[in-house]
Amino acid sequence: MKQLKLIYHETNWWWPLLYGLGGALLTACVLATDLYFKNYFPDDWKTTLDLGRTIHSSVFSGLLTMMTFTFSTILVVLTTYSSQFSPRTLPNFIENRQVQHIFGIFIGAVTYSITMLFFVRPSLRGSVVSSAVAVLVVLVSVIAFVAFIHIVSQSIRVTTLLDRLHREGSDLIDEQIEDLKAEKHHVISDLHDALAYPVLASESGYLQLLDYGALTKDGTNIQIDVTIGSYVTEGQVIGSASDSSVEAGIVIGPTRSSVQDFTFVIQKLSEVGLRAISPGINDPNTARHALRQIGDLLRKFAVLPNGSLLIAGEGSVIVKRVTYSELLYETFYQLRYYGKDDISVLATMLEALESTKRNALSEHRATIQAFIPFVCSEVDWSAMNEWDRTHLEKTLQKALA
Repeated sequence: MKQLKLIYHETNWWWPLLYGLGGALLTACVLATDLYFKNYFPDDWKTTLDLGRTIHSSVFSGLLTMMTFTFSTILVVLTTYSSQFSPRTLPNFIENRQVQHIFGIFIGAVTYSITMLFFVRPSLRGSVVSSAVAVLVVLVSVIAFVAFIHIVSQSIRVTTLLDRLHREGSDLIDEQIEDLKAEKHHVISDLHDALAYPVLASESGYLQLLDYGALTKDGTNIQIDVTIGSYVTEGQVIGSASDSSVEAGIVIGPTRSSVQDFTFVIQKLSEVGLRAISPGINDPNTARHALRQIGDLLRKFAVLPNGSLLIAGEGSVIVKRVTYSELLYETFYQLRYYGKDDISVLATMLEALESTKRNALSEHRATIQAFIPFVCSEVDWSAMNEWDRTHLEKTLQKALA
């Protein structure tokens, strides 16, 4: 089931293909109606053969131009995402179902127009439905084009991207919390003995997800000793199992996926913040907003204890999870280095860490408390003016309180 979710999540041509087939099916329905049921319509509704050809030819040309413009706009947005935000955020626009539906509408409309233009022959003299449907297709396409312009204008805003990433991370945490409350998953100690058979990586790439149902359906017990999102090489031992063939439920791919990888969502937020404070862009307010979103996600994650995840079914799966201290370090170690000269970024980083202590488990609270001074370890306090030093010291003391 998880593998199907990953395929659905990362397959970008699925909906456009369905709309294209829908356009061909609409052509078949219209042809059947015009051939067998046109006598049931008033004569005033009928169109001549030349008029039908003119309508379909104009509709096809206009829709093809509109689709070309839409495709060019998508390429511009992807370039913006890659250059100003992060290359890792490209899927967040490409996998947007609204964009795929709109592009699918254009493909379906073009498919209908070109196939109907091919079938407009003397046998369809006095056509009733085909021309009327062509007009409706144009109207639907115009509405879709207006919606596309709105979606692009919203998607190009960095705040929209950050909010979408925050929602993506929140959904992953909420799903894990619900599974723990329902006792579908359990958190156990990281100390456990290896099983009889080693589990080897089938190829080099990132561990994208684990299909728990496929791994446990035959009563197999399996332990995965690397975290989801880790890069593994072909033949590397990544765990152990009670059976010799369990690779079917382990998905390894060339890129990381956020279907089960919470740390990947945090990484994308961190990269947007890093790109914002780079000299080429110099947008510290965007970095501050990204840090606030990171702080809120880490606050929600702090209610989960450290330890491996146990999923029990007919068999069982034990998955290594990233510890809270590792997550803190991987999130902030680049941000605190490249943002050490920007007081506003450092102060917001401390504020974000302060917010993570709210409702945190005692073990995580102690980790955060010890981590806060590390954020300012690269700061040259002696070179700062009095106002900056006073502001940063107050923020640091508040975070440590």
